[in-house]
Amino acid sequence: MRQRRRYIAFELVGKGASEGDIMRAISFSLHTHNPAFDRRMLKLVFHDVSSRRGLLRCGHRQVDELKAAMASITKIGGGEASFVILGVSGTIRAAKRKFLAPA
Repeated sequence: MRQRRRYIAFELVGKGASEGDIMRAISFSLHTHNPAFDRRMLKLVFHDVSSRRGLLRCGHRQVDELKAAMASITKIGGGEASFVILGVSGTIRAAKRKFLAPA
């Protein structure tokens, strides 16, 4: 049975980072907190460099673990940076409308 997807909207605070730096920081944090975390569903779906916001896809059972791992990150790409989690949604469209729309 296919696992249901969830999209975590986030904002990067501090030094800007590339998509690769973001994924490396999240992967390292997940490996530190839970080495058995299934990374097959994990994907950076959207990242806007100018607004420093983005969307991460994961499985519906992995949301809490991923949020905890993201909250523990203090350095991304060699600079001081952290994540602010804006919210979780079941579709990309709803996540963009609710959390990533320009204010």
